[in-house]
Amino acid sequence: MLRNPKLMRSSLIALAGVIWVLAIACAIESWFGAPLTDGNLRSDLKPILRGSGGFGEIMAMAAILFAALSLHANRRGRALLFGVTAMMGWLATLQSLERAPLIGATAGFCLMIGGSVIAKPAGRRPWGRLGLMVGALGLIFFFESLPLLTTQPNTAAASTVSRFTGNLSEDVSVRARYLFWGVGLEMARAHPLLGVGGNNYEAAYPTARAQFSLRHPNSSLVAMNEHLLTVYAHNEYVQLISELGVIGFLLFVLFSTSLVAALWRALQQRSQIIPALGAGGAMLAFAISSGASGSSFRYLGGGLVFFFAAAILARIGTGAQTSSSDKPKKSIYLTGRLQQVVALSLCAFTLLTTCVLSVQGAGTVLHGLAQVSAEPAKAESYYHSSLRVYPASPATHFGYGIWLYNNRRGAEAVSHLSYATENGFNSSICYAYFAGAADSAGDLALAERTLAAATRVYPASVFLRVRHAVALERSGRGVESREVFAQALLLDPRAARGWRQLIDNDIDAAYLAAKQDLNIAMPGELFPEAAVFEVLQENEQRFPAAVRTGWRARMRAQQSK
Repeated sequence: MLRNPKLMRSSLIALAGVIWVLAIACAIESWFGAPLTDGNLRSDLKPILRGSGGFGEIMAMAAILFAALSLHANRRGRALLFGVTAMMGWLATLQSLERAPLIGATAGFCLMIGGSVIAKPAGRRPWGRLGLMVGALGLIFFFESLPLLTTQPNTAAASTVSRFTGNLSEDVSVRARYLFWGVGLEMARAHPLLGVGGNNYEAAYPTARAQFSLRHPNSSLVAMNEHLLTVYAHNEYVQLISELGVIGFLLFVLFSTSLVAALWRALQQRSQIIPALGAGGAMLAFAISSGASGSSFRYLGGGLVFFFAAAILARIGTGAQTSSSDKPKKSIYLTGRLQQVVALSLCAFTLLTTCVLSVQGAGTVLHGLAQVSAEPAKAESYYHSSLRVYPASPATHFGYGIWLYNNRRGAEAVSHLSYATENGFNSSICYAYFAGAADSAGDLALAERTLAAATRVYPASVFLRVRHAVALERSGRGVESREVFAQALLLDPRAARGWRQLIDNDIDAAYLAAKQDLNIAMPGELFPEAAVFEVLQENEQRFPAAVRTGWRARMRAQQSK
């Protein structure tokens, strides 16, 4: 089928091995690993595979590719091996907790199976294998849908199938995607031709979200995700048009059209129809999944399998063109010297990419060492080393800024936290830390401007409204402070009073006030929870005596037991 059958065979064996390892690990995690992945024993970390992002897309594509190979293979042993590998990929797709890859896989299998029936491939039709495959796909889907397998304690959802049973209009994940897509389209509206720049979705997110909030002030989406960082648009096509504009998106459309043309050419090769349908089905699954995924081409594994399928299509199509004419054609292969130039260029590019990724990895490792270091001098040294190696890392700037802020060095923290908020760290909590550092440094005007900007991005945040009102009051702008606090009261009066008590008087006084007045929310009722701890950290600088008394003293006593 390909120019180098031995290389193709080795690639398939390696891919099958990876699929088996991942699928078995996913099955163990799905059926027996709930105690390891429900947060009780892993400090609330994400599951190893299920719901990890990108895993479902890879498995969906691999399942379709190997299913096609099982139908095409002449030897029964190979057909059986390919078929079992395909079923392992299908099982992992169902267990991945990712709905978009499942929808894509279903469409891809329909293309492959329907095409195999309609196109009438050359030679003996694999009706028996096709029937077995459809039956195996259906059985796996049926058993994964059983309540016995999809209901486990301490898990929000046990399988991808179970995630379709709820009300999608009320699903937080679905509604968050609507928000991300709306924000992405605001970027495209503001920068229609060239977009906001490659990989700049996070950096442009605050401005675009503020515009989205102005355009849709009554939408419930405006109140979502204030405490979470937004990395991708969770739709590759929205991401493309927002970052690269209409020009970049049209180039992508041309690229996609060339892949469709390659599939059409490959289908002209009668002896290779089934592998061509398998490659086309895998790419269709990827394309559909990319419509609601934050992974897509941004995950190396997904892009690798996608272009592996594209290479199969291209090679089959080339064979079809060659056999369609008896006239000798001029060789399209490069001369020996040009081959050497191309090979050296690819090696240089690979080396450069490896160096860049290694530098980024080294910076991330040093950042991690700084976070876990108990010695202040050593921690700061690690932070400095990380920023020297990878100075463009927003995560390191944010981590170092928080470290400086907690060590009463607010003036130094301001520049790092400012850089972080401008480059992706722009949740309500991040803005609050930036404002807190500015306040600690004595720059009350910067603190107020930061919170004013934050409330434009998150206008439905009661926390930010109250925090802004307090900043205005500290700046001597009492009238404006009362107006902003009144806006917070309109959003949620109990929460607004609770935040005001916590920010102004600290946790012990806020708790006492809430006990005496039911119209004041308890500190434990306030949202977002992470903002409560940000306020407590800030109050430790405003109320030094409270560090060793009251609630904090009780918490330390419990931790020491």
